Amino acid sequence: MSSSTEPINNPPSFYEKEFPNPWMMSNWEKHSFISIVQQLKPEVAIEIGNADGGSLQVLNKLVPKVYALDLYEEVHQKLKPQFPNIEFHTGDSKQILPALLKSIKEKNEKLGLVLIDGDHTTEGVKADINIVLENYIPVTTLIILFHDSFNPECRQGIVEANWQACPYVHFIDVDYLPGTYVDDIQNGKLQKNTMWGGLSLAILQPQKREHQLQVKQTAKELYDQAFKGSFYNTLRYRLRKMFPRKQ
Repeated sequence: MSSSTEPINNPPSFYEKEFPNPWMMSNWEKHSFISIVQQLKPEVAIEIGNADGGSLQVLNKLVPKVYALDLYEEVHQKLKPQFPNIEFHTGDSKQILPALLKSIKEKNEKLGLVLIDGDHTTEGVKADINIVLENYIPVTTLIILFHDSFNPECRQGIVEANWQACPYVHFIDVDYLPGTYVDDIQNGKLQKNTMWGGLSLAILQPQKREHQLQVKQTAKELYDQAFKGSFYNTLRYRLRKMFPRKQ
């Protein structure tokens, strides 16, 4: 927190001194994430998508063993000096994650938390989730969190993931925390009413479930109403999806 003599320009989270790295989560997402990690007390965690180290700084302080995955070398070069105890893996998570999960299993480590906040395309989100579901059997309670679940493309990937095929999934709520409208930059231009934020939460247990799994969307009505007035419900967006720009 700033001193009382300095202006406060942004709503305080009250964690500014403890976790000073820039953090692309809302204050309610920060509080929820910190609380989950504090209560769960995982021995091992994986974070996919590290950006400026916002949520990674929480894991570094509260989790004994952390694996950090990011596509970009420059991200890890910036973060490695700050977090020397974290094990960094640079590259495509779809290539790295299966071998990492195998290694965690072979070392008898107790994976307790996975935060997925990397590839924000539908197929990328779905692939990261499915790799965890298909390549790891939990030995303790495992929480999987997904940031930006309010974004339509991310949300579609979460909903379409193969939850039913994994017998160790006991709970999933796409809307554990809903998101909001955000003014964003699209192709170099300010775009209002884009939908970001939100946390989805899944719980995996070592024992197989005996109940019918329901993929809950507890804020679906809120999402649907937000979508109607969003950038994603415009002709511009639909045309962009139909005719993507060549890279």
